[in-house]
Amino acid sequence: MSLKKYIERLRYMDSLISMMSTGAPEEFAEKVGVRRSTLFLALQEMRELGVDIKYSRIRQSYYYADNRRIKIKLENIFF
Repeated sequence: MSLKKYIERLRYMDSLISMMSTGAPEEFAEKVGVRRSTLFLALQEMRELGVDIKYSRIRQSYYYADNRRIKIKLENIFF
């Protein structure tokens, strides 16, 4: 997978998690366009970066349990 596609996926996942509109894991994986197992790997990678992501069975959505987020910033560097 290209770096651009990976970053776009993380940004989309972040957006859905922020809005608490992921749905259940199967639905979230479908929205993101990956298998359920791939979704769980991506969520684990986000957690390893220090983001506290939880799942609410009542709302059937993942959510951020604190104020930490993943922020990806790309800059043009000229030499």
